Order: sequence, then structure tokens, then C-alpha cells
Amino acid sequence: MYNPVLMKKTYFDLVIFDCDGVLVNSEPLANQVYVQMLGDYGYKVNSEEYQREFSGAAVYKRLEVTSQKLSWSPPANFLPIFNERLAILTERELKPVEGIHALIESLSVLICVASNGHRKEIVLRLKVANLTHYFGDSIFSGLEVPHPKPAPDVFLAAANAFNIAPERCIVIEDSVPGVTAGVRAGMKVYGHAAITPSESLRAAGAIPFKNMLELKEILSA
Repeated sequence: MYNPVLMKKTYFDLVIFDCDGVLVNSEPLANQVYVQMLGDYGYKVNSEEYQREFSGAAVYKRLEVTSQKLSWSPPANFLPIFNERLAILTERELKPVEGIHALIESLSVLICVASNGHRKEIVLRLKVANLTHYFGDSIFSGLEVPHPKPAPDVFLAAANAFNIAPERCIVIEDSVPGVTAGVRAGMKVYGHAAITPSESLRAAGAIPFKNMLELKEILSA
């Protein structure tokens, strides 16, 4: 686990990172595979609209909403095929979010990952993006708690694991469900306005920022 030496007093003791869209640029890849698969079944949908609508949502939730919208019953093997295709694309094309290494290395407190993704997916993405050494086993999945984001469960589980009060934690998110979860957990939330507009992140309760360099400056102030 990445365990930096404390250099100065801060107003937070733990930084909780979402994975997709915060640590790695995986959201567009997941959306690409999802939209392509819908096309394979004869449903042509707007890729940009789906990207905005489902940012931060677990794939099973995307499928639940889509099946209702399209009055369509997805085949039983849809999710296994989706996961297989996404894993292949991830290993080939996944990149870390620009500036994320410098941001992490500037922090003097504990860090962890809390994502709605499956643990196996999170581990793969961290590995491909060369981020594993920062987090070690400090990974929390929304699929391993009673309720995923926008419920606060996964963030509260992370804080509890480190025995740190929620008000001493900050959350880095990029989606409205993630921001909502952080706010419900009683944590300060910063919103990466890459895909989700700043206005939407702010309305959900986050402090928006444009890129990791800006956030680095904010947190070091």
C-alpha cells in the first residue's frame, strides 16, 4: 500500500478516489462496448447521450434502464460478453487520467479506491494504468456492500476500514451518483468535470474542478 510520510497538517486524513473517470479514462471505453453491443442486437442509440446518462452507473444498472427504455429483454449472456469485450479493450487502450500520478504523489495522507465496479475490474484497470503500487489492497467495491452508489455504503466502508471519521475524508468523483454518495456519507466531495458538467456536479453537492493539476493546487493550498 502507498503510505506517504505526513508532511503537514490537513483538514482531511483520507482521500477516497472513484476509479472510472477519476483514476482512469475507462468510461468512454465502457460506453463504446455497450453501445456497440446494443447495435449488434439492432438498437442504434446515441453514444454521447448514453455516455452522459450512464456516467458512474454500474453496468447492470445501465442494462436495467436500457431494457425498460427499449422494451427489450437482454439475453442472459449479455453481461459476460460485455465484460469480456471491455477487458480486452481495457488492456489495449486504457490510459490513466492526465495528471493523476502527480496528484497522488503530492498527497501526504492515506488514499484508497471506492468504485461501483467489480473488484476484478478495478484491479485490472489500476494495473494497466500503472497505479497499483499506490493503492495496494485499499480497494472498495460498491458490489460488496449492501447498496452501491448513489448510496453512501462504499464510502462509509472505506472510512470505517481506516477508522477515520467521514468528516475527515474527501471524495474525488466525476458523476452525479458518486457525488451524491459522498455527500450522503458526510464527506467533502470534489467533482472532476470531464464528462459530467460542472453545474450538475455542483448541484449534487461537489466542488467542481477541471483537471488534476487544478485539484492538486486546491488540495495543497
